[in-house]
Amino acid sequence: MSAGPARRLGAVVLGALLLAASLSPANAAVRTGAGNGNGTGTAVGAARPPSEVPSAVGNWLTDPARKVYLTRQPDLNWKRGTPPTGTTITVDETRKYQSMEGFGASFTDSSAWLVGTRLDRGRRETAMRALFGQRDGIGLSFVRQPMGASDFAVNGNYSYDDMPAGQTDPTLAHFSVDHDRAYVIPVLRDALRINPRLTLMASPWSPPGWMKTSDSMVGGTLKPEAYQPFADYFAKFVRAYADAGVPISYVTPNNEPLYVPAGYPGLDLGPDKEATFIRDHLGPTLRKAGLPTRILGYDHNWDVVSYPESLYADPATSRYVAGTAWHCYAGDVRAQSLSHNNFPGKPAFHTECSGGTWEGDDAAGFAGAMSLVVGAPREWAKSVVRWNMALDGDNGPTNGGCLTCRGVLKVTKDADGRWNWSRTVDYYALGHASKFVRPGARRIASSAPAAGTDGAVQNVAFVNPDGSKALIAFNPGRSAATFHVRWGHRWFDATLPAGSAAPYTWRGTQDATASDGTLGTTDVHFERPGKAALTVSWDADLLSRLNQVRVNGSWLGYSLPTGASLQAPVASAPLPRTNWTATASASSPDDPPRQAIDGDPATRWSTGHGMTPGDWFQVDLGASTTFDELHLDTSASPGDFARGYEVYVSEDGKSWGEPVARGGGATQLRVLFPPVTGRYVRIVNTGSSGSWWSIHEADVLAATGSGSGPGSGGEQPPAANADLLRRTATTPDGTALEVYYNAGDQAATFDVTWADTTYRYRVPAGASATFTRAD
Repeated sequence: MSAGPARRLGAVVLGALLLAASLSPANAAVRTGAGNGNGTGTAVGAARPPSEVPSAVGNWLTDPARKVYLTRQPDLNWKRGTPPTGTTITVDETRKYQSMEGFGASFTDSSAWLVGTRLDRGRRETAMRALFGQRDGIGLSFVRQPMGASDFAVNGNYSYDDMPAGQTDPTLAHFSVDHDRAYVIPVLRDALRINPRLTLMASPWSPPGWMKTSDSMVGGTLKPEAYQPFADYFAKFVRAYADAGVPISYVTPNNEPLYVPAGYPGLDLGPDKEATFIRDHLGPTLRKAGLPTRILGYDHNWDVVSYPESLYADPATSRYVAGTAWHCYAGDVRAQSLSHNNFPGKPAFHTECSGGTWEGDDAAGFAGAMSLVVGAPREWAKSVVRWNMALDGDNGPTNGGCLTCRGVLKVTKDADGRWNWSRTVDYYALGHASKFVRPGARRIASSAPAAGTDGAVQNVAFVNPDGSKALIAFNPGRSAATFHVRWGHRWFDATLPAGSAAPYTWRGTQDATASDGTLGTTDVHFERPGKAALTVSWDADLLSRLNQVRVNGSWLGYSLPTGASLQAPVASAPLPRTNWTATASASSPDDPPRQAIDGDPATRWSTGHGMTPGDWFQVDLGASTTFDELHLDTSASPGDFARGYEVYVSEDGKSWGEPVARGGGATQLRVLFPPVTGRYVRIVNTGSSGSWWSIHEADVLAATGSGSGPGSGGEQPPAANADLLRRTATTPDGTALEVYYNAGDQAATFDVTWADTTYRYRVPAGASATFTRAD
């Protein structure tokens, strides 16, 4: 945008973030420390004592273009010293992150029926060993089970307590898992026999219809009087499966609670309803029953981070929530890392992502699966779960849902009429990790070349419980990628053809560490007496997604986890919308810009096309006005928020100058910035997505001239709080970090002084807050 007249800043100005001493003892008591000891200097740290020569590097190749699948290649040999110039992946096992629970898929009713009833005994055993065997298969170690019918069921909808229309069963007198005893439970028991370390989780697509407002498994929400029967339903299911020899480690309250399909089971269960169900019913019921099964929240897409975080922000709910279950169908896998950094004590699980014919040929399907296998654990996931374990030649049997999904196996009839099975690209993609990464393995640091560069190889690395290492690498490019893998003072060369992948495995002791600059990440650690240390990890891309304001030549950033707040000393209130007009770069005919400022949250403006960088929405305030805050609410279309934003202000609507604020976007976006004066405010989308960009309500706010916030004289500084931990660090590009973690069981407040202005920050229990300054 063209340069414009300088903006007039008001008396309250955000200044330089005082990283060295932003909190005085009178404001808060914190335990302080540095982020890590790796620094930003040399690429490899001081050598350790001499170690044994590491083993040769084993590697297995999948190259769909040449029909080569998970095939052993000649071992690679280590070299000592510094690798030559070129693309290098650096692995550092001294930096350890989440432990892995496993990789797998779901035995939907359709999948279990195909494997359990269509295949004869010999072929069924061979298929199960190919899936779950470590020596003669790929060692899958995580299975997610639908509780009742999903969109893949052989004979339509069913639950474990179906009743005739109009009848109810609040005592669950008719509860039974007998449907599953025919073929679902048997295949799960076979899987556990072959791999005793298998982890199982379960998710309903819908409660029994009589519990819902629709009196059907299709549509509707949970009746208020059904919350406790639904919790009892879970307890009965977990106990019945355990009695059948199938222990359930995790459950989620419902699959995809923000999507209510019209043709197969689903449930409208917004975050407030799910919190009530977990806090007041499901959590206490499982605990009272003495069941060790843990609850994962959400079980939906990456695009609505506020949903799972809202469960953590309430201590009474959070105590029952062991982590978040994520799906891949909307948003960005980096949401897992952003949410992890906001609540570092709550792990991520990736629990559903289907491949399908929409992706194209086998090479394209393999690429999609490998991006998940690499990307989800790299962004803190403890599990990677595809959708159907097996489907037939028509991508079924289906139950009103996806007609183009692909299973891990394909079960079809031979020419002689006998049922047989074959592997799909999903099988091989999962196998690149599951065969070489054992349950209990820890993800370790590995560098990722910048996207778009020569040899931009996606990768993720692990150390197994026995000390063996595994680096999973995938080349998504259109040409072969040659690269070096560096581990301490040793390295080897490798080449991956276009679209191919390989696991690289070795044993030995690392003899040197790597710097932040080499790895591209900065880790900040919080030690807690008697508890495991927590790590918050930032890189340049993640930092760019923080809310940021530009002041005096510096960009000041801050995170705002769900439940957190940043309070200015003077309160702001929405400006009246009299004489406002709205315009946009593009609009759907049904969603014109004026609907974002009409006061009706049920209406919206939308682009009418998938988000493209440069899309903009603009408000003419009718006259030159001073303001300091902007709210964009997309709650009624939760996946349609801008994937990145910049805020511009202009007096004439032509000269815009530099943005006053920028960040990564959110369903309910609150943007703070120094007071600015102008007639026009423009929000520019900077991200890409297949979703439309929508705004249901846009508000511009200005200071009221009075308040009781910090620095106003009407409120005392926060009391000392020993549970509030503080760390500082500097990233390789010089960005200063200041990170707080609330280790207590209640929300904590502290004052943040930016130049001459003091803000009050509230951080929920278990949450982390990050502040940045980049010149």
